[in-house]
Amino acid sequence: MKSVLSIFVFVVFSALVISSCKKGDTGPMGNANVMYSDWFKPDVYIKDTVFGTWGFKYNKAAPAITKNILDSGTVLVYGKLLGYNPLIWPANQVAQLPINISYQSGGAQLDTWSALISEGNIRIRLTNDNNVYNNISNGHQFRYIIIPANTKVNGRMAQPSYEEICRQYNIPE
Repeated sequence: MKSVLSIFVFVVFSALVISSCKKGDTGPMGNANVMYSDWFKPDVYIKDTVFGTWGFKYNKAAPAITKNILDSGTVLVYGKLLGYNPLIWPANQVAQLPINISYQSGGAQLDTWSALISEGNIRIRLTNDNNVYNNISNGHQFRYIIIPANTKVNGRMAQPSYEEICRQYNIPE
């Protein structure tokens, strides 16, 4: 009688466990595998020219960006562009690179901030469509977040916002 009762309890418990799971449910996500940098300010930009367009580049060593991350993970680069007039780019605004900023200053201007990610390195680059800069402010700040393959944000694989990533992985903004 005792063994029949034990089997009955086991069957009921198993049925409850199986019925409470739905296909696609995920457990709580941690941040053990997600890596992020502190905000950094490029100290010196190097002026270059590519196809007649001047640019200013800065290389940031990022040893955590491995071939495996490049092949199957995600690296997101964000900027706080603190060298602009706050009417053009507010001081607390954060956006993912590439960032395009259109404004009027002696005519229509377009600044493009981009990030080229390679193994062990991130290259931040600014170009202006009219080649108006001879130098740029080093007040701009950048950070990167590395998300390994198959890591979900808020239960989905879609491109999350900066705020969602910071909340999900307890990254200070």
